[in-house]
Amino acid sequence: MVNSQDALVWPFIAGRVAMDMAMSASVAWARIAQIAAQSADNALGRYIELTEQEIKRAGKRESVKVE
Repeated sequence: MVNSQDALVWPFIAGRVAMDMAMSASVAWARIAQIAAQSADNALGRYIELTEQEIKRAGKRESVKVE
């Protein structure tokens, strides 16, 4: 048998549980987004570094000394 006080308190408990679950999920998604942004930043930095190295190598290969 459900007590009348339990019936009055239950919506508050359910709301608190739902809010905690929503906060946990939003924190998890924010962390995933942060990791993805960091990975993209690292990848872009590495791409720029490799491109600069390739440009330097191409410049050295194309220089010809004429006597």
